[in-house]
Amino acid sequence: MSRGVLTSQTDLPTSLYKRWFIKNMQEKHFELLIHRQRWLRTNSSLSNGFRSNTLSKSYQYLSNLFLSNRTLLDQMTKTLLRKRWFFPDEMVIAICSNNESLV
Repeated sequence: MSRGVLTSQTDLPTSLYKRWFIKNMQEKHFELLIHRQRWLRTNSSLSNGFRSNTLSKSYQYLSNLFLSNRTLLDQMTKTLLRKRWFFPDEMVIAICSNNESLV
């Protein structure tokens, strides 16, 4: 009989420890979920800002590139027309043939 009492007394701390461990794990799990939610909210807003900024910078770069190329094309065209190396009707033919080759 004393053996049964000893067994139950040694099992008691183990069962208390198991209950505490399980409860502690559940609390830790909820804490991790809360921290994860906060992290996702913070980083998703940062990510959206990063995407927006990247798109804006890309648009500015491409816009400047096309505008500078357009300016360069206009300068070349004016120079060729001024020196009479290129005539307006030839320019129309060149533009039309380039557009057809792109399609």
